[in-house]
Amino acid sequence: MDPELLVLPRPRPRVGPLLALSALVFCVYFLIRLHSDFSFSHASGDPARVGSVADAIAADPESFIELDAVPDRAATLRVYASDARDGHRLAPVLGSADRLWILFGGSHWVEPPTYDERVRGRVKRMGDLPFHDQLVAHLAATRLPRALDPRAALSALGDARAPLRDVAGDPVAREPDAPVTVHERTVGEALVTGFATDRYPDEKAWRAALERAGVLAPGAPLAGKSDASWSFRVAAPRGVDAVAASLGQARLFAARAEPVERTHRALWRELAVDGGELVVAGGARVQPASIASIVVEAHRRAPDDARVLVTGERPDDYWHVDAIFALLGLLSLAFAWALWRGLRGAREGAGEPAGVGQPAEGKSQP
Repeated sequence: MDPELLVLPRPRPRVGPLLALSALVFCVYFLIRLHSDFSFSHASGDPARVGSVADAIAADPESFIELDAVPDRAATLRVYASDARDGHRLAPVLGSADRLWILFGGSHWVEPPTYDERVRGRVKRMGDLPFHDQLVAHLAATRLPRALDPRAALSALGDARAPLRDVAGDPVAREPDAPVTVHERTVGEALVTGFATDRYPDEKAWRAALERAGVLAPGAPLAGKSDASWSFRVAAPRGVDAVAASLGQARLFAARAEPVERTHRALWRELAVDGGELVVAGGARVQPASIASIVVEAHRRAPDDARVLVTGERPDDYWHVDAIFALLGLLSLAFAWALWRGLRGAREGAGEPAGVGQPAEGKSQP
């Protein structure tokens, strides 16, 4: 190698306009992505106490709040922010009309135990979450159970203009093909079951004992049996507790009294109200006083402007965002200056006169 070439100064590295523009776009992109974390990191370390669900829905994004809210645990969904992170559990808040959701950690083993319904966390906008599109598609294709208010359900069946609401007061969309389950607890009846003992070894012995106690009417049919038990439907004008008390007074401790329950399943369009009674498909009639619950499988929704309370996040957890934000800001200024300088140099180079050895326009060579 030529030693004279080794001592020649190397050309200084230059940042061209294209490289400066690429780096500037990169820094600005991450500044925008970090802006929400930057705002949340400057929130107060003590959560702002929110008195109602309506106030939580109106809360500003990236605020730190605390409120008493009951999630609809029957509608809890598993969501994933990315394939590289553990999932989360997402549940709507009862009484919020699907406009307030709570995002819990993905594993209940690492969540701190709670003994009340008080939650605290970071407020996010539903449309800003990375899994929002997948959540909307899933909710559109999936029905989740909703427990209806029996009075509201009967009113909605009798009047198409009456609102349909669940037990929390949230509106429920009317869907003719929505599956409905009606749980009936018969009023004025009870189911008495006697279990085989040395004193009452068979159905005949139990029937005689219940008739002596005045619980079972003579000649009442057998409602059900197993290898060691016999069940009878008895009249209970004063309720099931009164029948159980009569069994205790007769010292029939091997017998128990339970309410008579039935389950009816149908579609929403197959339900009707006739004479104040609920008529289920097949002609079964249920008295309003006997309705224990009405559960309908209906769609939920996730509006873009709904609020999501992310539990487990505090402003102190984002202490490092200030340094990253400042570094990206300095890099943005540096590359913006490099871009301006490169563009100015290119503009000045385009306006230079002709090179050495080229004749100037309008003049002849000497």
